[in-house]
Formats: sequence, structure tokens, C-alpha cells
Amino acid sequence: MNNLARVVTPFPTQRFSEELPTPVNMEGMPCIFRITSINCRQRDTKCIEYTATIYHERAAMKVQWTRNQPDPRLKPFMLVSPRWFAKTLSENGAIKICRLVLLERPESQENLFQTVPHGWVKNRELIKQAASLVDVLPRAYRFLFNAIFWNGERFRRYCTGPSSKHGHHNYDNGNLIHSVDVALRMQMECMGKAQTDTALGIIAGLLHDAGKADEYRLSSTGEWILTDRGTLLGHKVTIIEWMAQALVTCRILMPEAHYQGLLHCLTSAQNAPEWLGIRTPMMQEALLLSGHDRFSGNEDLIQRNAPLKEGWGSYHKHLRGRPYQLGGISTDTELP
Repeated sequence: MNNLARVVTPFPTQRFSEELPTPVNMEGMPCIFRITSINCRQRDTKCIEYTATIYHERAAMKVQWTRNQPDPRLKPFMLVSPRWFAKTLSENGAIKICRLVLLERPESQENLFQTVPHGWVKNRELIKQAASLVDVLPRAYRFLFNAIFWNGERFRRYCTGPSSKHGHHNYDNGNLIHSVDVALRMQMECMGKAQTDTALGIIAGLLHDAGKADEYRLSSTGEWILTDRGTLLGHKVTIIEWMAQALVTCRILMPEAHYQGLLHCLTSAQNAPEWLGIRTPMMQEALLLSGHDRFSGNEDLIQRNAPLKEGWGSYHKHLRGRPYQLGGISTDTELP
């Protein structure tokens, strides 16, 4: 870091602004936080002063510490663990700490949605729903999710990006809204069927469009545009790559049958031409995922293009027409 006074800010635009730190009770402090902003300055020839805002769902604060040498590894979105002094000290609104320890390796027990700052997602009910889904996952599936999204920049894109350019959920946080919606539907439906695995349904719902985190990016004008990876490969190839990397690098202990079953859910498709080599869904979870994915997307399009009261709404090419909405039936209507 050549310019020690440089302030590192999370986003090039104000679309996802950082929230102000809030007062916290030091008792029961979380072990893991996400850096939302960080800067440093040369206080004297032998001392560098760092100031950072860190976030967890139970605590958001500004912290300050000093080092003899700069640490270029500490950047916005990284996951860290604070090392506290025995006695809590505060100066200029910042809590004095010994240091921030960078958490470089994924951990299986953490719930990453507890570290999503308000600047990423304003809808906190959505974050609660996402966190509740991860909470019920068995260790292997949660570890896989964490290994894929331990990269803070990737996880930010997963939470903030759209699910399409001109189709369903094509707005900020759209991909997360769609993924949580599908995962919740999978959870409810799998719980009522003897031949389905609820945990597999949930993780498939959360990951089925996860690769779109690398499929779109914000342009200099603030619009979502396709990346080269999104244009050349697409999100289905991306999630397969991420899963393979996660299992190898983190040594996730997952039965081969469960790994193949999850891959089947994420890659199979009905009515695909045989020459493409894409498999037809052979598991109930795969069939359910396909149906709920389609329903969630169409529901979003219908809601956004429906008429204000009744009749025909606006045309959308993905609906192949205009949605139609009935008006309410009067309680005085005589039935035959």
C-alpha cells in the first residue's frame, strides 16, 4: 500500500451505500465480522493507524488499531475476527482493539447471511429468511455454501446482483430474492414428500442461480451488464466450477451420491435436445427445482406487468403476451 492515507470505499456508486456503525454491547460479541470500509494513515515513522467499520447482524461498529507495517490483505468485504483489549476503550467514536485477524479459510459453522451489511440488502426480512434456510442445512451443505462464498466480493455480487438483464428479477438484489424464494418453496414442498431430501432441496434452491454472481456487473453508468464469463459460459458452468474447487480446496466431506445428486439438480433440464448431452431430471428434487424456478420467475414478471385493477396488463416477451387479472367477485352476485 503506497498511499497510506487512501480511503478504501466499497462501491463506485451510491447504489449500495454503507450504513453507519451502531452502538453495541461488548458482551456476547460475535467472533466473525465483515469489513465494510477501511482506511489507514501514517501516524509517525513507526506507527500506522487503521480505522475500519465492521459488521455482523448483532453488532456494527467502528474499530481502530495500530501496526508497525501495513497489511494490504485487509480490504472491504473480507471476513475478520477482532482481537479485543481486556478493557474496552473508545476514542472519536471508534473502539480500540489489538488488531483484526483475517479469516482466510472457510469455516463450516458460520452463517454468512449474518454478515450481510445493510448497504448490500435493505430488506432485512429477506436476510432473515436466507439465514434461516442456511441454519437448517447439515454441515456438509453449509460448508459447501460457505466455501463457495467465503470470497467477500463474490458473495456481495450474489446478494446485490440481478437474476437477468431484461427478464425476471432484473433489478438490485433480484438474484438473492429469486434464490431465497425458490429455496423456501423447495423447503416447504420437500418436507411433505417421502422421496425427497429437504436439505438437498434448500441448497439446490440457493445455488441454482448462484453463478450469476459472475454473470453480471455494474457498468460505469450504473446499469447491470453481462460479463465476458456470462456471455461465453453462463451461470450453470460457473457453479459447477465453484463447487469442484470448494470440495477439493476445503476437503469437504460429502458423500459422492449427494454431490452427484446436487449436480444433477443444478444441471438437468426437461425437453433439452438429446445431442446437447444434458440429462433429463430423474430426481423429484430436480423436477421440483425446475418447476419452482420457472414459477418464481413468471410470478415476478406477472406482478410487474399486471394491470392496476383488472383486465390486461403490459406485454413482456418472456411471458409471450400480457398477463390477465380478474377483478374481485361481488358477494351479491347471484350464482346459478
